[in-house]
Amino acid sequence: MTRARMYLRMITRAFARRISRVIIASLSIVVGATTLSALGIITYTVPEQIARELRSYGANLVVSPAGTATVRLDDVAAINDALSESGVQVVGHAPYRQDNLLYNQQPIPAMATDFALAAAMRPYWSIDGDLPAGPGEILVGRDLEKRYGFGVGDDVVLVAQAEEGVDSEPVTMTVSGLLRTGGPEDAMLLLSLEDLDAMLPADGRIDMIEYSLLADESGLEAIAQQIETVDDAVNAQVIKRITRSESGVLLTLRSLIWIVSVVIGALTLISVATTMNAVVGERATELALKKALGASSRQLVGEFIGEGVILGLFGGFLGALGGIAVGALITREVFHLGLQASAWVVPLTMVLAALVSGAGSFLTVRRIITIDPALVLGGE
Repeated sequence: MTRARMYLRMITRAFARRISRVIIASLSIVVGATTLSALGIITYTVPEQIARELRSYGANLVVSPAGTATVRLDDVAAINDALSESGVQVVGHAPYRQDNLLYNQQPIPAMATDFALAAAMRPYWSIDGDLPAGPGEILVGRDLEKRYGFGVGDDVVLVAQAEEGVDSEPVTMTVSGLLRTGGPEDAMLLLSLEDLDAMLPADGRIDMIEYSLLADESGLEAIAQQIETVDDAVNAQVIKRITRSESGVLLTLRSLIWIVSVVIGALTLISVATTMNAVVGERATELALKKALGASSRQLVGEFIGEGVILGLFGGFLGALGGIAVGALITREVFHLGLQASAWVVPLTMVLAALVSGAGSFLTVRRIITIDPALVLGGE
């Protein structure tokens, strides 16, 4: 019989003779491993998804004309291509142009955009009616609706003033929805870029591009510099208040999870050490006999650490499976997100559980070393 087979036989016999202690230690490891693996999954999947969700609620980088330069739609395409080539994760973007239109000879602030892109960037928009789906349809801010009595489905005749005293031909637009944002858009009339360019030609001029990017503050600063390098006609500015708020939320979440993980790991270590210490007390006579027959303290310590490692691997495997289930439940019920568990969860949890369990067994080394065969076998 080889030494390895003999070693495994001794450990399995030891487990079989003290099954209750083995079950207690295994349960401690399984509970700890389940908690740690679930927290690990949440730490590395939930914050990323939360960051993406937060990014859907507004821009964190704004591009505008630099000085007296003019930004056009072609510049948007060039910037987007540069970001794509650099591997920047763009959640969304939207171009905007602002001008004044006339309604009953009264000036009305107008903002033109691509409604599909703007709606994706600003899901918080509250629209009574429908988002414009075709040419000739507009959104009216709540303040304008109260001032002029606009309603969904109304026809609005608008005029663009190209030069002082020179008006364009009247254009009839249909109100598809009433917009409420709690921001400056409430006092504006929103229409498509094509409709505004037809009324007031500007050769594709735009005044601002909003970007929602997956990056921290330092990453956004680097991206802003890259954009200004690609196109010297633009000025890219990071919206630091939003970026810092998002970073603070994600950092707090990760820190809390790490603290809880350390506490759970320490409690698991204490539980395993306590159980193995009790096992040493129960097996004092057996250990003393082995010492009397020539076994060294080092061999006995190795045996106990081996038992702890095997318990850790077994408990870690069960705990990893339980952690995936618990992580899926928490992400679905608490964060309302889908779980994205990686294949590394099971082996990594097993290794960590084995290390913690082995460390707990190692804490019994002093007691094993101090066993005196003469005193123990003599009944003292």
